[in-house]
Amino acid sequence: MKPLKLTLTAFGPYKDKEIVDFTKLEDHSLFIISGKTGAGKTTIFDGICFALYGSASGSDRENMSMLRSDFADDDVHTSVELVFELNRRTYRIKRQLGHIKHGNKTKTGEKYEFYEQKDGKEIPCVDRQIVSDINQKVESLLGLTQDQFKQIVMLPQGEFRKLLTSETENKETILRKIFKTKPYQEIAERLKTKRDLAAQAYQVAKDKQDSYLQGIQNVLPVREDSQLQKVLQEEYYNGQQVLLGLDEEIAHYHKQIEVDKEKYESAYQMHGKKQTIYYEAKNTNEQFDRLEEKTQRLAVLSKQETSIRQKENRLAEALRASKITPFERQVADASKEETNKIANRNQAVAALEKAEKT
Repeated sequence: MKPLKLTLTAFGPYKDKEIVDFTKLEDHSLFIISGKTGAGKTTIFDGICFALYGSASGSDRENMSMLRSDFADDDVHTSVELVFELNRRTYRIKRQLGHIKHGNKTKTGEKYEFYEQKDGKEIPCVDRQIVSDINQKVESLLGLTQDQFKQIVMLPQGEFRKLLTSETENKETILRKIFKTKPYQEIAERLKTKRDLAAQAYQVAKDKQDSYLQGIQNVLPVREDSQLQKVLQEEYYNGQQVLLGLDEEIAHYHKQIEVDKEKYESAYQMHGKKQTIYYEAKNTNEQFDRLEEKTQRLAVLSKQETSIRQKENRLAEALRASKITPFERQVADASKEETNKIANRNQAVAALEKAEKT
């Protein structure tokens, strides 16, 4: 920020309007403001600070009522107008304090203006010419708060000591804004975030590795000649040693698998032979069981042979008898007929005898 023109009216010790034209310095960027005590040197700084932020530069002059000149006429308002250049653009800001005129009870004359000067015209920098909007716009343009501006730009009356004795965080904030190191801070924060994420990923991987190592000790059986077991029993070891030990264990168990496979195939073949012998023996036993069952059945049937033969004889006689049954029926019928004839004859004789008697 480069001041171009400062106009003070009824401000501090200045009764009337005073103009400080910094453009007369031309290219001289280094100059001194000198004068006797009370001449108004600090008031120039107060004016610049008041125009930008609405308060004086020193903490001992922050009372607004003290900014108005005691010698100013009643109809003259206290005001400060500053024209300054920032980033090759020109701005004009004015703050006019209200005061109670003689015979009045309320303040009048309060006024605030903030414009950008461009091509001979003035363009409003804020939508509303009020204190809050102007203060916010000034801070956004300068990149400094009121306190920071006082600490690094306006350092009158030995107040530079405040910057040196201020909180570390406060000094960091101020110096960061001065040297525009915010991009580097953002880079550092991104790197810190990546570092934290990498640390978290490392911790997760380490926890997983520790879990695997613990699993190795719990799962793999202890072998006397195992290099892995010797490594794990050491107080300190690295992952490469563990990997080499695991490779050795893998080779050992691959070899053991081949040995076990041969044993399995031999045992499987032996099992097949034994199973064949078993089923053959089982078949022989079953034949013996069936022979025993048939022998017992033969004994039972042998005991029933006599009875069966008697029944066979009776059956044969019955068959022979069945052949003469028709003849027996004819004889019976003839005998019955003869009996009937005799009965009829006897009845006829009886009837004849009866008739003769009659």
